Amino acid sequence: MADVVFPSDLGEASLKIIGVTAEDDGIYTCIAANDMGSVSSSASLRVLGPGNDGIMVIWKDNFESHYSEVAELGRGRFSVVKKCDQKGTKRAVATKFVNKKLMKRDQVTHELGVMQNLQHPQLIGLLDTFETSTNYILVLEMCVDSNI
Repeated sequence: MADVVFPSDLGEASLKIIGVTAEDDGIYTCIAANDMGSVSSSASLRVLGPGNDGIMVIWKDNFESHYSEVAELGRGRFSVVKKCDQKGTKRAVATKFVNKKLMKRDQVTHELGVMQNLQHPQLIGLLDTFETSTNYILVLEMCVDSNI
């Protein structure tokens, strides 16, 4: 069950959606109409819960407010890896932008599950996850070449 609150000039209205699944993610619009006209308000519904493989991922939607892009590091079939700086701390991180048209959420979640199971000091770690309209963004520790 999900609660979505629609703010308005006169107060708030809420909508309860029961029995949601990950496929129910999206923008929902509520339209109220009477003889005087109509008004609408939209809200984004994010379903947070375990995926098909039981892995729980919280996809945030405000990447640009936390990180700034510095340079492209590499490009693959499904994604682009960029160096980014964390705003405020200037900590350098690697960010993997996975194209939503080329990979499904369950595939990306599976990759995250593999990363969680392979935690080791010699492997990069996952720091955060974000989602935009076009990409899943994995924020990773920056790998530094020790031979330099």
